[in-house]
Amino acid sequence: MRTSFYRRNRLFEIGDAPRPEPGPDEALLRVRRVGICGSDLHIFQGHLDHRVPVNGTIGHEVFAEVVEAPAASRFARGDRVVVEPVRFCGTCRACRMGATYLCYHLKVLGVDDTGGMQDYWAVPVDRLLPVPDTLADNEAALIEPMAVATHDVGRAQVKRGDTVLVFGGGPIGTLIALVARQRGADVRVVEINPWRVAFLQQLGFTTIGPGEDPVAVVRAWTDGNGVDVVFEVSGSPAVVRIVTEVVRVWGTVSIIAIHAEPTPVNLYPMFARELTMLGSRLYTRAAWVEAIELLASGAIDASPLVSRLIPLEQLQQGMEDALGGSPVMKILVDLTA
Repeated sequence: MRTSFYRRNRLFEIGDAPRPEPGPDEALLRVRRVGICGSDLHIFQGHLDHRVPVNGTIGHEVFAEVVEAPAASRFARGDRVVVEPVRFCGTCRACRMGATYLCYHLKVLGVDDTGGMQDYWAVPVDRLLPVPDTLADNEAALIEPMAVATHDVGRAQVKRGDTVLVFGGGPIGTLIALVARQRGADVRVVEINPWRVAFLQQLGFTTIGPGEDPVAVVRAWTDGNGVDVVFEVSGSPAVVRIVTEVVRVWGTVSIIAIHAEPTPVNLYPMFARELTMLGSRLYTRAAWVEAIELLASGAIDASPLVSRLIPLEQLQQGMEDALGGSPVMKILVDLTA
């Protein structure tokens, strides 16, 4: 079968590997779609080399079909599934608190362990969720990033009538904006890429584009009060510097982006306005269930985010395009091609 190998130094190669043999509690999956994620771009740039093994196989935004599964499981051949790619110990302090996705011994499939960027993948059945037939393959491949967004918006307690500012209009930022808007919030998105600005406007969002001062725009928008919630999804150190300056008294700052280096932040508004700053990573199982419901019901149409389908053999080029500012939102690797 085909598989991808991370060689480091910004290089992925495609080669042959034996088809995996599933263990007693595992299902064998035929992978259909894998999304290229912002975390994958960090891997590509070498930011996660302390976690990703040389010659490892990445890919955690996976939609697949069951080839075989244990008889005692609820899955059978032909079932359409997505993979919740977290492995946790169940006994550490975080797990006992209920934060299994923040386990002190956490392993993420497709980062720390073998992922889905290959034709076949053996996965523990307790990591699988069924995909409704109402969702097309491309939409099903967006469930994992949608689960990130539902977790982030839920953790920030966004509610109807809130004013919400999202820094960064990439795939996760756009999904956060869609989920917040679906909850009844008034949402604006800060984005400097002109193509993405136009894309966001086509989705009906008011944008704060290149050349505009987000702090000044927010002051005018909120009569000087500041927004209720701000999400930092850009990964830009310049944004981190101002992110606390756009939030109202008792407002919330949610940090989503991975910042590879320590970044200065203006803490005076944290003190002066008694702000709450949250980190938000991965997702709960409830966030996955909500994501599937939102997509399957049509409450949110995320299909416009899929910009391009590529075969596995074009993974290297897909990474370069996604990182290089090409006019794309979400690139999916089509393992059926």
